[in-house]
Amino acid sequence: MSIRNLDRLFQPRSVAVIGASEKPQRIGTRVLDNLVEGTFGAGGGQLWPVNPKYARLRGMPCYARVSALPAAPELAILCTPAAAVPGLIAELGARGTRAAIVMTAMDGRDADSLRQAMLNAARPHLLRILGPGSLGVQSPAAGLNASFHHLPAGAGKLAFVSQSGALAAAVLDWAALRGIGFSRCIAMGGGADVDFGDLLDYLAADVATHAILLCVEQLGAARKFMSAGRLAARGKPVIVLKVGRDAAPGADLVFDAAIRRAGMLRVYSTEDLFDAVETLARRRPQRGERLAVLTNSGGLGLIAADALASGGARLAPLSDDTLKQLTKAGAPPANPVDLLADAPVERYTAAVEALLREPQADALLFLHAPTAMVSSQLIAEAVAPLMRAAGKNVLSCWLGGSSVTFARQVFADAGLPTYDTPEKAVHGFVQIAQYRRNQELLMEVPAGQPGTSAPERAAARALVTAALAAGRTELPDDDARALLAAYGIALATPAQAALAGHTLAAARIQIGADPVFGPVVFFGQGGIAAEVAADRVAGLPPLNMVLARDMVGRTRVARLLAQGQTAADAEAIVRTLVQVADMVTELPELAELDLNPLLAIGGAVVALGARLRLQSAARSARTLAIRPYPQELEQEVAWDGGHILLRPIRPEDGPQHQVFFHALDPDDVRLRFFSAMRELPPAQLARLTQIDYDRAMAFIATRNGADGQPETLGVARAVTDPDNQHAEFAIIVRSDLKGRGLGHILFAKLVDYFRGRGTGAIVGDALAENLGVQNLVRRFGGVVSAHPEAGMVRLELPLR
Repeated sequence: MSIRNLDRLFQPRSVAVIGASEKPQRIGTRVLDNLVEGTFGAGGGQLWPVNPKYARLRGMPCYARVSALPAAPELAILCTPAAAVPGLIAELGARGTRAAIVMTAMDGRDADSLRQAMLNAARPHLLRILGPGSLGVQSPAAGLNASFHHLPAGAGKLAFVSQSGALAAAVLDWAALRGIGFSRCIAMGGGADVDFGDLLDYLAADVATHAILLCVEQLGAARKFMSAGRLAARGKPVIVLKVGRDAAPGADLVFDAAIRRAGMLRVYSTEDLFDAVETLARRRPQRGERLAVLTNSGGLGLIAADALASGGARLAPLSDDTLKQLTKAGAPPANPVDLLADAPVERYTAAVEALLREPQADALLFLHAPTAMVSSQLIAEAVAPLMRAAGKNVLSCWLGGSSVTFARQVFADAGLPTYDTPEKAVHGFVQIAQYRRNQELLMEVPAGQPGTSAPERAAARALVTAALAAGRTELPDDDARALLAAYGIALATPAQAALAGHTLAAARIQIGADPVFGPVVFFGQGGIAAEVAADRVAGLPPLNMVLARDMVGRTRVARLLAQGQTAADAEAIVRTLVQVADMVTELPELAELDLNPLLAIGGAVVALGARLRLQSAARSARTLAIRPYPQELEQEVAWDGGHILLRPIRPEDGPQHQVFFHALDPDDVRLRFFSAMRELPPAQLARLTQIDYDRAMAFIATRNGADGQPETLGVARAVTDPDNQHAEFAIIVRSDLKGRGLGHILFAKLVDYFRGRGTGAIVGDALAENLGVQNLVRRFGGVVSAHPEAGMVRLELPLR
């Protein structure tokens, strides 16, 4: 993964159009026209057409070849025959160009060899390529329209990335009609070099971008995509439309699980995509999923209530104070609030004020059908200022045509999302609610859970190794029973099988392999109901109790468990799902596992049926989409007359990390976080403990305390940039343990790890008064230098 030189793609100071033309219908003609008609040149950018057939184009000198250009263009746009592309890339790279858009499609018999030749030519120069088959990019605020689009994008805060150029053009058309602007528009094309992962990394750090919209046809490099997506989604909304369903069994469930796991929001149609753009462009933070509805038609209110129930959200209960305010205003004290067709403007404003103040309503939906008695425009002009000033989301539907045009415009000017139908408006609210749920999963710190012990893992590994060594892909019954037992799963005895009555909730857990995202775990109803595809969900290993509980909660199994079994039974099912995910991560030779039906009896799980198949590790060759906990990095070391465990941090360390934070002196907190924090907010605690092991590492020193529970003594962490050039570090030791060498041990562990992964340097910022960390870096051969910000110093330790 890399964002190197992508700034030249979006903010170049010079652009060369190779294959520029004046002939109608030529790509080079349209691209040159778009660049000239934008403000790129007026803003000081240099524009250089290249084509040996012309001396001048659009009033500018036209150059015969790349070598004739006055300087190396920061961005080159190639509109030439495919066969010429590799040679041009090599020539541009040698001159110093570091970004190119290849608009030429590479299809047919020689496509693969041409693509590889293009990449080979670019690699020595770190020249980044968008395409082939890209329709280009737009950065409206910079006046850059380096695209083949027929419409320039307006400036805004939404980044749009699409593999499909046609779909990108349709979105620009739609957005222009509604006054929605973009920070970046990217028609990615083939993605031979710059792909979704790279663009997500770039857009995550792009201050001009507040939300990201992706239209995906195919994905490669799943781990890279997931890693970049999780990082981006922590900072700004990411919406994904999958174009074209995969015919492979369960593939769509797996894609849905990946988007959910990354904290993004998936939409399922172009209509949903457009609604999501409308919603995202104008959304506000939202606490919950309770909706207040205000309408002038009882029928519209019923339609909204039905749509809300189908979407899994609910109407807000109204407090006594709000009900009194509604009654005082002459409005009915109920939700939906039906003002009737003849309600005066004053009644609308009073009802809006009451519902916006309602603490139990997380958002307001305004539905209006035109009437001859009260002007829609007058109503809009009266309530829009109230809604614009509100601290909660307000969604609206002005049902009708020309009679509500002015009212819609008033709401649009106030930044309030407006939809064509009540169902679309409710769907916009459900999209916000679903996005919020995904974000909560991304940020939630799970409780600790009992895992498989080292001896049990070793025993399971020995069983698998022995079977494959003997040429067996099937395990004998006793071995299969022992393997499952190591992960907390029992095969049923005849007596237990007899307990499987109709009142027990039967589940099914399977593992599979997705061609893009690798190993996956499926969960749903078991027994006869196992064939009901709508009741099956997927999850990407590794899982924890929070993620597994969410999976179970989205199936009928959760309702069946709630109706007839204990909370312990429900937790046992969830725990088993986590254990199966552990099997997938720890035993790559496990090619097939199907537990069906799976029952929870007395707080324990038994499988009435189990199918298990192995394959050689070489044949499996599968990569998890999310790097699991790197257990191999655990290390026991001597310290302070005893032993401590150095290991990577885990999400389950959240509670003890909070205790660790509370044990720090206020001055140590200030030196580490550059502010006087008294508490770690939940979102920050999640960021500190739920790290992406592909991009970051945090080693904690831990031992059992006086109460026998593990306690955190110190932590050293660092996060790499996407190019693995620098890892920015931080370190802190519990205040009562300072001066005993623990910081040196933790920092040495961190340095060894990042040196082993080829990182260029460990860097960091510190307060100038923090002499302890400065001396630590110097002891390892690092340097301390001046910082642009007063009162700070820059720390750097080269690793190569």
